[in-house]
Amino acid sequence: MAKAPGAASEGRGGTTSPPFGPPHHDAPRRAAAPDRRADDAHRRTDAHWRAVFAAAGETGARVAGHDWAATPLGPVHTWPQSLRTAVASCLRFPAPVMLCWGEELVVLHNDAYLPVLGDAGPTALGRPGAEVWPGAWDVLGPALRDVLAGAAVTHSEQRTPPDGAGSAGRRRLTFCHSPVIDESGTPGGVLTTVTANTPVSGRPAVPSPRPAGAEPPPDAPVAGERGDRRRALRQAEAFARLAGALSFARGRAGIVDVVYRTVPTLLGASGLRVATADPGAVVLAVTGDGGPGRLDLADDDPLARAVRHNVPVDVAAGAGADGGVALPLRYADGGALGALDARWARPVATDEEPRTLLDAVAGLVSQALQRAELTGSAQLMADFAARLSATRSTAEAIEVVLAGAPVVLGARLPGLAVPGRGRRLRLWAGGDVPAGLRAAYDGMTVDDPRPLATALRTGERVVLHDRTEFADRFPGGPDTAGAHGLVTTVALPLFDAQRRPIAALGFGWPRRRPLRESDVALLDTVADLSEQTLERTRLAATEHDLVTRLAGRLRTSARAAPPTLDVATRYRPAVTGMHLGGDWFDLIRLDGDRLAVVVGDVVGHQVEAAADMAQLRTVVNTLIRLGVPLGEVFPRLTDLIGVGFLGTCLALVVDPAAGEVAVARVGHPHPVLARPGSAPEPVETASSLPLGMVREPVAVTTVPFRPGDLLVAYTDGLVERRGRTYDAGLAALCGAVDAARDAPVEAVADALLDGRAGSEDDQALVVLRHAGPRRPLPPQ
Repeated sequence: MAKAPGAASEGRGGTTSPPFGPPHHDAPRRAAAPDRRADDAHRRTDAHWRAVFAAAGETGARVAGHDWAATPLGPVHTWPQSLRTAVASCLRFPAPVMLCWGEELVVLHNDAYLPVLGDAGPTALGRPGAEVWPGAWDVLGPALRDVLAGAAVTHSEQRTPPDGAGSAGRRRLTFCHSPVIDESGTPGGVLTTVTANTPVSGRPAVPSPRPAGAEPPPDAPVAGERGDRRRALRQAEAFARLAGALSFARGRAGIVDVVYRTVPTLLGASGLRVATADPGAVVLAVTGDGGPGRLDLADDDPLARAVRHNVPVDVAAGAGADGGVALPLRYADGGALGALDARWARPVATDEEPRTLLDAVAGLVSQALQRAELTGSAQLMADFAARLSATRSTAEAIEVVLAGAPVVLGARLPGLAVPGRGRRLRLWAGGDVPAGLRAAYDGMTVDDPRPLATALRTGERVVLHDRTEFADRFPGGPDTAGAHGLVTTVALPLFDAQRRPIAALGFGWPRRRPLRESDVALLDTVADLSEQTLERTRLAATEHDLVTRLAGRLRTSARAAPPTLDVATRYRPAVTGMHLGGDWFDLIRLDGDRLAVVVGDVVGHQVEAAADMAQLRTVVNTLIRLGVPLGEVFPRLTDLIGVGFLGTCLALVVDPAAGEVAVARVGHPHPVLARPGSAPEPVETASSLPLGMVREPVAVTTVPFRPGDLLVAYTDGLVERRGRTYDAGLAALCGAVDAARDAPVEAVADALLDGRAGSEDDQALVVLRHAGPRRPLPPQ
């Protein structure tokens, strides 16, 4: 661990801390962007994807011009990325393809599917399936919902062409239905491909379920008399199999393996290479025929050029191929995340079927890689939290921050600045920071104009996407980071419990990195975790104070409750000393005035319980920040962390504007709700297995929460006593709430804890009151 020149030595087990006092200026964290900026971002997203849709044929133009806000799917900017990518891919697919999305199974299709729809074709787009095929929906709806539940179905049937030619004119249609997996890891829609000998009309057939991949019926004909129809059938089935395989592939390596094994056959390609890149990285990982395992982004290879310039790149003939194309794989905002290099044994024009298929494949692969990146980030964050939770000294905590945060974010050259003596700052640097860069920060003071000192001095997050932004913001200042190869840099201020800046964490990437919404959520979580750990270790000199103050640091990562809510939080350990408990609570500020409240309890009182608690709290926090539906949070938690722990948890999303609160509970005590004029009572919800055993989505209960209502969330230490039943403890708590309900929330929290002293368990408590309409600011 590198230390600043002249810094006092500090062992891993010691309690001596650096002088984490605040610098000379206090400042709050930068406020959220105004609503106007969010509206602008929504308009840009709508415009981008409507342009993507409009370029994909006649139906694509209809999709681009459709009033989606008037449909169950809502405006395009609200669609999940999985839906936008699936629609763009389907529109470009040469064979008939239909997508039914969401609980209403809203219909979207491509040009080739119009003959299958028949009379329903002109009006089917954007309508729920029940409205498109009302006469068949009592049978067709449940069948498609079976596919939406995860089944894959292939079936065939005979139909009469529009000319009514009788049995002699009947032809066989082959349908293949596959689930399309969304960001939550569960099916969000149904993808249907169909092949027919002649144009057909009418409603889609009701599937006769048969496991995907089973042999077709003996009388199942091929799609047409000639090879073109056979090839279309094979391509449709292969595309559906690819979509299903990508949905269930684990991690980037699993996705690349699926692509390399299946896509050449689908495209009729003689060769294929896949390149992926970490955000901000300058090296590509390449899998495929005759290519290097790693490729410099600055190389002249078509894969590198496709990613670097984010455009398709023609591939010259050679090595048994007569040319091909390297096509970029893209994020939702259009940024490149990798590339596919497909080559054919014959010349293939831009508008030929293999190239069109490649566009559709690239959309599916892009969606899968983005999903894997989000899941991987959550897992890395959980590992980072576990390492931080085991630290015992400030030096060890800083070492873990400098080693772990860059791994979570894919960043380089980390450094942490803290106040030193007088106005001087003290720099701690990561292991990969060269001596020249360390030396450039020797003697840095709080008034230094560079980003790291600016973040610590002002409390503002300093994000510079490239060195031009640095020059514009810091004219004439030395660009130390740029001189050592960084392009995008971030300086994160870290705060103490009083919201005063106590440190600044800096790092960067050697390639320009647009910081997307998910990236900002990761930055927030890294900052929160680092703040909490530094504060915990700073207080380690006094053992009992360590436990009490640690809980204070774990109160919230939302900084402040919305003005329409009064909130009080409490934590009281069961014992003194180093026996850290497993109870926790968290407040997470969401969009608008919504507030997520999480209260949990991990079995045990030792360091292992605290480590489990910190890991669980961080993963739940990250999943909620990333927009995972409340009922999906706990099964996703089990997928990410496993089952090596036991505990309970209560998650609430309070929406004062809507006047309601959503409740999800896994083995945890019921929250208590007190309404004006009514006796306090527990909020009844569906029962669920405890943490570590939840595999299926949890039922979410929504109850009214209006001005004056009081809501109490707590851990079992407030209701459970030796020799007393849970029901008796819950009744006693309701009585205490009733007695204190008219007091301010801080007084309510004190009264609930004071009447339950001497518990053998930790006690965590959150009290919320709906304060009514937004309160005006006090006069200046």
